[in-house]
Amino acid sequence: MEQLRSRALGEGWRKLVVDGVAVTPVSLRRGPALKVVAGPRTETVPREEWPVRLDALLASARNVHLLAPDGDVHARRTKKGKWLVSRGKASSASPGAAAHDRERQRLLPADHPLFRATKISRDKERQLQHYVELLRALPLWQRDVIRVVDAGCGKAYMSLALVAYGRELGTRVELVGLDTNPQVIETVRGIAEQLGYDEARFEATAIEDYESDGPIDLLVSLHACDTATDEAIAAGVRLGADSIVVAPCCHHELAAQIAGQKDALLRHGLLLGRQADLVTDALRAAALEMLGYRVDVIEFVSAEHTAKNVMLRAQHAPSARRADRAMAEYVELRDRWQVEPSIERLLGDRLPVSQNR
Repeated sequence: MEQLRSRALGEGWRKLVVDGVAVTPVSLRRGPALKVVAGPRTETVPREEWPVRLDALLASARNVHLLAPDGDVHARRTKKGKWLVSRGKASSASPGAAAHDRERQRLLPADHPLFRATKISRDKERQLQHYVELLRALPLWQRDVIRVVDAGCGKAYMSLALVAYGRELGTRVELVGLDTNPQVIETVRGIAEQLGYDEARFEATAIEDYESDGPIDLLVSLHACDTATDEAIAAGVRLGADSIVVAPCCHHELAAQIAGQKDALLRHGLLLGRQADLVTDALRAAALEMLGYRVDVIEFVSAEHTAKNVMLRAQHAPSARRADRAMAEYVELRDRWQVEPSIERLLGDRLPVSQNR
């Protein structure tokens, strides 16, 4: 372990991950430094302060992963306090230090094998990097193993990126991708096999039919059409997901229910559709908050890529005050627009609002 510490104090390595805290060398105008990323927090540590900071990180560490061009070093502390150190091939080849004034720091290297295997466009790569950036704010990255279910995974580029990012951090992301299209499943299985991602498996089944052998850490569903997003949210709750992340697509259900309410706002089809989008996602967010989740409604991709750019990022963090407020807001919004959203039907008795009709 002392050799690993000495290596981390030197130069030539690309990334150091200590229990989910990622450290990378950077070049500043005033000299070399270290960028330290812990969840959503990022700070820059001057090179002369790095030895003290490194010792603080290692003092209570359980897992350490050092990536370098000539090979990776893994260290794990046993329950008895003994360090088990192993060495392996380099995860990827990229420069040891990067300019600090980049337009955007890449969480996955530009030459990562994932991009070659999936043959995605540059725009899609930027979207993928943005997706990983948004999800790294979730506290689950502090864990050694993360169990992820992707509902309606399609070609699963985004979820495979989570597997890749987990490997960069030294965290095992056990992915289950679900899709009702068997041909799509065969395609994505081939991509995962090509990448050597044995922690990823894919099943040709609907999310409502999927059963897990235990609680999952994260359920994701991206660009699911209409009520498929509601089905994914309900499945995440049923499976005990610690985090639920959805990026809805079309919202036909409530648009049809609201259509009869003709006024200046709703007379035009385009405006009606946008209003239905807002009402639908607001009800979904409130439903999740009633069930103990803290929900952020954020922009997923820039509007020039798609008009559907909303993400609901939910983390289980029970709060009675938040749940009570959400229940009142849900009932008021539902009754004001006179709608019957699928999220309420799918969650059933878990959602304590039916008596407020």
